[in-house]
Parts: sequence; structure tokens; C-alpha cells
Amino acid sequence: MDLRGKRVVITGASSGIGLALAKRLIKAGARVVGVGRSADALRQKFGGRIHTIVCDVSDPAQIDTMIAEAESVLGGIDIFISNAGFAYYGPIGAPDWQKDSYIFATNVTAPIYILQKLTYQRFAPLVFMVTISGLGKMLLPGFSIYCSTKFALDGFIRGYRLEKPRNVKVIPVYPVATFTEFFHRAGGSDTPMPFPWHPVSYVAWCMEMGLRLGLPSVYPSPIYIIRCILVRVLPVDLLVQALELLRFNAWRRRHDQ
Repeated sequence: MDLRGKRVVITGASSGIGLALAKRLIKAGARVVGVGRSADALRQKFGGRIHTIVCDVSDPAQIDTMIAEAESVLGGIDIFISNAGFAYYGPIGAPDWQKDSYIFATNVTAPIYILQKLTYQRFAPLVFMVTISGLGKMLLPGFSIYCSTKFALDGFIRGYRLEKPRNVKVIPVYPVATFTEFFHRAGGSDTPMPFPWHPVSYVAWCMEMGLRLGLPSVYPSPIYIIRCILVRVLPVDLLVQALELLRFNAWRRRHDQ
């Protein structure tokens, strides 16, 4: 796919993978709208170079407004990149319906709802790229709530592929751990980063190549690809889970949890 002139919307564009990808697509000649929760962060990162929209994707009314504004500015949407999401790290803690609902609304319900909004009674082609995470296919201690959201999103995407219309292409992305503030926000500056690690610029490059080549999925880590193959016949995750459990227990002791 030639990205020049393509009308692209990216959520979670003010930091991390979303920001790095937005910069790459702008350089490639795409017309990009960046979406984030903070007007100041969007202004600081893009400085008026592109149109930006403030939107908390956990709120369907804000999603409706965001999509309408993006379509008005761009004259339509060719590629939507659903990248907004966050994690909690630590034990699940005390009952907290609002906290649990918020992460599911952001990580699961929002991408599904956006896809419904963009594809209902639509006949024009659409590419829907969604950042799922490697933890959508593997379990680690400390990330039980986050993993559950990503397992749910991965299950939806795999099921939707069986029923989607021909004019819609879905590209899930499975990064593992990128060098961003993502894990620090999840559990503090000492949150253990799952292995393998990769630079955010590399993940953004993989996603751009996924769009250009029309790949069915994007797996930035070759090690993770090998793991996904081996796990079908061997219990390879047990060693990883044992290691991460040691790191998780050490984190809990430091935080008195």
C-alpha cells in the first residue's frame, strides 16, 4: 500500500508507539489525525503540524465526536489505528468496579465500538490496525487484569475475521515490551519489563511495514514468534512464568503488597 495521501487516525498518539508511528506515517506522506487524552501533550508532541483531537476512548460519546471530527477534517478515513490502552501491574487488590470497568472500556470495548462505528453500512475499503500486545497470548503474574483485556481483544479480532466484510482488513499487532513509559505508569519506576524488549521506533517501523505490505498480523519480536509456535506443543511458558513470578514477588515486597 502506498501511504501517500492516506487518511489515517491514530489513538494513543501523544506517547509511545502511537507517537512514533504517527511521525513515521507523516513522513511517509499520510494525512494523520492524532488522538489522545491530553491537549497539552498533543500540542507539545506535534506543535500544530497535524490536526489533533482530545478524546478519552473509554467514553462512547467522546468516541462519536472524535470520529465525526476526524472524518470532517480528512474527508473520510482509510486507516484507523486503535492504539490507546494502558495496564495495571500488581495484585488485583481490593474490589474496585470503576477501576476494572475503566481498563476494559479503554482496552476492549473502545476498539470494538470504534470498529462498529467505522464499518456499519460501509462499502469503502478500511484498514483497521489494533495494538493488542504479546500478553494477549501469554500470561504473566502482575498483569492478570491487563492480560484479561488483551485476551478478550485478541479473541474478538480472531472471531471477527471469520465474519468481517471483504472491504475491511484487520491487522492485529503483538509487541511485547517497548522502552516507553508504559510499564512505569502501570506499576511504578521499578515495574519489571517482560522479555523480549524492543525499541519503540522498531515497533513503529514494523507497523508501518505491516500497513505497506498488507500483512495479516504484525509480530515485532522474532523470539515471540518462535514462542507462539513452540507453545502449541511444549510448555515453554512455564519457565518464563516462574521467572516473572520471582520478579513479581520481589516487586510486591518492595511495595508492601
